[in-house]
Amino acid sequence: MGKDYYKILGISKDATDQDIKRAYRKLAIKYHPDKQANSTPEGKKKAEEMFKELGEAYEVLSDKEKRNIYNQYGSEGLQAGFGGSTSEQGGMGGGIFIDPNEIFARFFASDRAGSFGDEEGSSFFFSGPSGMFRQVHMSSTHNGRSSTRHAPRSHEVPLLVTLEELYLGKRKKIKVTRKRFIEHKVRNEENIVEVEIKPGWKDGTKLTYSGEGDQESPGASPGDLVLIIQTKTHPRFTRDDCHLIMKVTIPLVRALTGFTCPVTTLDNRNLQIPIKEIVNPKTRKIVPNEGMPIKNHPGQKGDLILEFDISFPKSLTPEQKKLIKEALD
Repeated sequence: MGKDYYKILGISKDATDQDIKRAYRKLAIKYHPDKQANSTPEGKKKAEEMFKELGEAYEVLSDKEKRNIYNQYGSEGLQAGFGGSTSEQGGMGGGIFIDPNEIFARFFASDRAGSFGDEEGSSFFFSGPSGMFRQVHMSSTHNGRSSTRHAPRSHEVPLLVTLEELYLGKRKKIKVTRKRFIEHKVRNEENIVEVEIKPGWKDGTKLTYSGEGDQESPGASPGDLVLIIQTKTHPRFTRDDCHLIMKVTIPLVRALTGFTCPVTTLDNRNLQIPIKEIVNPKTRKIVPNEGMPIKNHPGQKGDLILEFDISFPKSLTPEQKKLIKEALD
C-alpha cells in the first residue's frame, strides 16, 4: 500500500473527519520547522520530513474522494490516477506532490480548523509568513461547539513626530511597507498613509488603519496598521504631560540680581520672561498657558516651566571677594 497515512497521523482507519483534523493539528504544530530552533541538524531534518508526510496524509485523508481511492489502491493508486482522480496531485519522489506549508497555513486560516477541538478557553499556536508562532484562542459558540477566533495580527509602527507638530498639529503622508500574498507568494508592498496629527497628542497615542497591515497567509484578511506616536528629542524643551520644561543656565550674578529670560516658543513667538527674584538651584519659574495644548480642551494649554542651572565663577580676585562680602554681610 506504500505510505500508511493512518499510521503517520496516529489514527485508526475508521477515524472521523474530526479525528483527522485533531491529529493533524497536534502533530503539525509539534513538527513544524519553526518549532525546531533548539534541535540538532539531524533532528531538524527528521522533523522536516515528518512535517511533509503529515501534510501529505492530511491532504489525502481529509478529502473524501482521495481517501476512498487511498483505501482501495493505496498511495500508488493516487499517483497513478485510479478512480478518476486528476493529475494535479501527480506523483513526485514517491509521494503526493503538495506544499506542506500551504496545507498548514490553509488549515489554520480556516475557521473550521478549530471546530473540533478543545475545552473552553484552550489555545494553540500556528505560524504566519514571518515564521513566528502566535496564539489562537478557542471558545464555545452558541451551539456548544468550539470555534477559532482568528483575528488578524495588527502591524504596529512607530511614528516619529516633533514637538512642534504635536503643538500645532500637522497633516503628513508616510510610506509604510506591508506584506501581501500574490499566488501564494509573499510580496512587500509600499503604501502611502495620510496622518492628521492633532494638537496635544501624547507619546503612545495610537492611530489604527483597518486592513492596511500585513497579510499573514494566503486568503487571510490583512491585519490593521497601527501607528504609535513617538516624540523626537527636542533641543530646548522636555515634555511633562501638558507642560513644557526648559532648562536655563545663568551666571551667578544674574541669579542674584535678576534678568530677563528670552524664550522662543514652539510656534516661533519670542517671549521675554522677567526674573526679578533671587534664583537658587531649586527655583522654578512657571509661565502659565505657554505649555502644550490640552487635548479636547480647545484654547487651553499647560505651563512653561523654567528650571535654572547656576554657573559659578571659577575664581575671584581678592577685591571681588571683598566687595561681595561687603554687599552680602
